[in-house]
Amino acid sequence: MKLLNLVTDNYERKARLYPALVLIAPVIVTLLATISANLSAVQAFAAGIAACGGTFLLAQLARDAGKKREKDLFQDWNGLPSVAILRHRDPRLDSITKARYHKKLAALVKEAKAPSVSDEEADPVAADQVYTAWSNYLRVTTRDTKKYALLFQENVNYGYRRNVWGLRATGIIASAISGALAGARLFFINRASGKLDEGIFGACAFSVVILLLWVFRFTSDWVRIPANAYAERLVETVETTGGKAPATKKK
Repeated sequence: MKLLNLVTDNYERKARLYPALVLIAPVIVTLLATISANLSAVQAFAAGIAACGGTFLLAQLARDAGKKREKDLFQDWNGLPSVAILRHRDPRLDSITKARYHKKLAALVKEAKAPSVSDEEADPVAADQVYTAWSNYLRVTTRDTKKYALLFQENVNYGYRRNVWGLRATGIIASAISGALAGARLFFINRASGKLDEGIFGACAFSVVILLLWVFRFTSDWVRIPANAYAERLVETVETTGGKAPATKKK
């Protein structure tokens, strides 16, 4: 991943950089509210260079945290949403539409014969292998982000939420510490001067709000919403896919 991509690439920026910024936002706000520094031009330039490197690192950490815990999500959800949606027992698609999708996918991926309802009931693992092959095929044939813009957007949404969720434990700690430090400083300033420092109060309130989001909003259920939406958009491409996977280069 190139550093420039964090700014120019839609997926890199939204799915990897933004979750990292959510993580450090309370810390930055607290520091800005509590520390005053006059930087020279050279110092400002050096700080900018350091910030670029730090941002790149944070984006990498956010991505790794999300990918590392992704298996936990799929286990809780009883499989990948893009695989589960193709199961006969999954209620998200009506039986007529699902039968049409199965028929076309079986024609496109000839090695993967469509399981019947009884086949799936008798051996759900074998059925999932077929659905996984179909799902992988669709992902390969829908990499054109302009042609499949809606699918790509749902992928970005999922990547963003997955990476935020992956940072959840660290985010809770960072927000709690930032809020506690800001609250302590607010208390001592008020006790010494009898005044309410609005900047410190704002930093404290911001940290508390972000902490509440980490605890109550940034959950696996929150991640599952765009994951399901991505699965729905992916199987819909069965209707428009050309039916040919990208050719591999001969060595």
